Amino acid sequence: MNYAQVLNELETLVTETFGLWEHNRVGFQWRHYTWNHTMRVRAMSMELGRREGGDVKLLEVAGTLHDITKRYDGVILTDDNGKRILDHNGFWLNETLTPAGQNIVTDLYKKHNLHGKVHHESGAVITENILAMYDFEPEFVQAATAVVLAHLKPMNLTAEDFKLLYGSIENQILYDADTMDPNVGYTGFFRNIHIHAYFALQRGNFDLEEYVRNLPRWINSKQEFVDKLLTESSREVGQIRQDRNQRLFAQMVDELDDMEINRKYGLLGVIEYFVSETEDPHFANQLNYLQTEWLPQRQQWIVEEEKSESARERAQAAVDRVNDFLTLFEQESRGEFKEN
Repeated sequence: MNYAQVLNELETLVTETFGLWEHNRVGFQWRHYTWNHTMRVRAMSMELGRREGGDVKLLEVAGTLHDITKRYDGVILTDDNGKRILDHNGFWLNETLTPAGQNIVTDLYKKHNLHGKVHHESGAVITENILAMYDFEPEFVQAATAVVLAHLKPMNLTAEDFKLLYGSIENQILYDADTMDPNVGYTGFFRNIHIHAYFALQRGNFDLEEYVRNLPRWINSKQEFVDKLLTESSREVGQIRQDRNQRLFAQMVDELDDMEINRKYGLLGVIEYFVSETEDPHFANQLNYLQTEWLPQRQQWIVEEEKSESARERAQAAVDRVNDFLTLFEQESRGEFKEN
């Protein structure tokens, strides 16, 4: 079996599948988010696997497929009192969205009657059936299916059930990576901006200063996620990312004292750029734009437009903060574990 070719085919299948739905945003997800998230989770899982002695190839395959049925998830179902409806494992139940197109994944979804299943369960069934079409060993297919199933953790597991579900280090790792990416660090910050700004704009307007000053409530709410991660490496990197967000908040609060410069050159300007494209933001494309166009343009502005030495110094300091932010932002997207 040509593994590289198979992996490429799996990636193509996932991207094709994600594109079968016509809708863009549902709740906290949008069209481009799911694929960007998938690639970041896969990269982080592989790095965690190297540190924890896991099967990196298994994590690469399972990471690619773990959210393959995520686009079926519609709005969260609520009861007559507006309370979210949970299944017996404590997972939110969603309306099932029907794709506009079809492929092998949607055919399998229908064949196995997965309508209404939470996406880790339906994704595990799809994973098992898709991988069985290739020359993977049966034990590998079984392990990958188990990793996908474990990427969401039921509430109130008994010690025995926890051991059954998370006895494998790979199962722990994918759960940790999938938990961290949307919640902790700069990737979580990116998601938070695009969720908050989208709904703020739907209501009328986005208040930059109000958003910045309220960030500690969001950051502090994520400490519990870090503390409950399953592997030592995950807790270590999660705390690094959590501390990183606290420092980012401190920098942005300081920038509020020099709004004119920092909305043009600084982290405040990065937030406003993100907010300018909230409908269907693409993580990789926005990162690339900031690195290859936004930053060079502002470096040129410093030379051409800022006449006073004080303004040039403040602008350069702001650009340097953004450059540091983007360096760590990109490292997180590749799953790299770097100290601040």
